[in-house]
Amino acid sequence: MWRGVILAIQFLTVFPIRMQVEWNERTARGAVFSFPFVGAIIGTFLVAQHQLLFNHVSLLVLSFSFLFSSIFLSGGLHADGWMDCSDAYFSYRDRKRRLDIMSDSRVGAFAVLSILFLLGFRFVFIFETVAHMSLFSLFCIPLFSRLGMTVLLLTTPLAKQTGMAAAFRQYVDYQYVPAIIMYGLIAFLSRETIVLFIALVLFYVVARAFVVKQFGGITGDVLGAFIEGSETFLWLIIWLLHTFVIL
Repeated sequence: MWRGVILAIQFLTVFPIRMQVEWNERTARGAVFSFPFVGAIIGTFLVAQHQLLFNHVSLLVLSFSFLFSSIFLSGGLHADGWMDCSDAYFSYRDRKRRLDIMSDSRVGAFAVLSILFLLGFRFVFIFETVAHMSLFSLFCIPLFSRLGMTVLLLTTPLAKQTGMAAAFRQYVDYQYVPAIIMYGLIAFLSRETIVLFIALVLFYVVARAFVVKQFGGITGDVLGAFIEGSETFLWLIIWLLHTFVIL
């Protein structure tokens, strides 16, 4: 199991763990179970960042540091998935052509525009709420986004039988979803995170229906796009809560 944890950290982050992990059924299964744990690691890093910088830098700088960290710590992997999916979707081609576009290494205009709007909105939501948001919510946002991605991986048909998503799915299936959702119990430690968890479930339902209709299922790019999209959506919920609702 611990080798699966190492594999998940190596795959989803830029943390320099120089260890060779053999790819097999046990390590792949352990990695899938560890994806939300990787989110918890990133959440812990963000909380530590907040504690170190909050009283020493402006809210503008702190907000940008959170935005930068969310992209940098994943090595830009998920942002790349968001951009590839944007190019594919806005091509308005058939499913097969969309999958081909996602596999193309070239970056299109729609990819650039979509990532600018995605990060722009996320920055605004962070800046508006970072001064008074709960540190526990800050910790939970990256955890929940990777939890949702893991459930999407386990419950959604594959768009193709090759690639990262297919490599992990061959060892685990929807029967493992209850064990993964155990991570979600952490949401019930505060009212704000309960709302975030409900929002994540809503985002998952809509995203799953969307990717099945538009792409025929999931790919590695779709999973990365889900993480980026869900994080921005959860920041939106935090902003709405602190703008219009007092918890």
